[in-house]
Amino acid sequence: MEIKTAFGNGNAVYDDSMKSRTAVFIHEQKIDASIEQDENENRCLYYVGYIENKPVTTARVIATKEGTLVQRVCTLKEYRQQGLSSQIFSAIEKDAKSNKVAQVWLFAQDHAQKFYLENGFKVVGDQVMEAGIAHHKMIKKIK
Repeated sequence: MEIKTAFGNGNAVYDDSMKSRTAVFIHEQKIDASIEQDENENRCLYYVGYIENKPVTTARVIATKEGTLVQRVCTLKEYRQQGLSSQIFSAIEKDAKSNKVAQVWLFAQDHAQKFYLENGFKVVGDQVMEAGIAHHKMIKKIK
């Protein structure tokens, strides 16, 4: 898999990220399109994984006081269970480490917690609802 990154929302990587996000969050999970995009679209670094030039997995990150916040993680249904999101996270963590960031954190959908636990994240805090879906905050310390 080839991983490309780009900052902000005025580029081809962002457009490819939106293809995956639309397929997974809006069509598959039925999240309202009006809340899937937010005010941070132009302030994030986007990671997109490509197989044969097709965007199949994505995530976005934003720098915060707590560390690197990862959001909008998804993989197209037919490409799941192949370790592609893990590859995206490896790239995110490598970049965080090179920028001397102490931790990566996110709000994981509860049904996806196993994936994050297997990738070294720990659950912290109580359950929160976001877009009608249960989430928990999860943190991974960068070594």
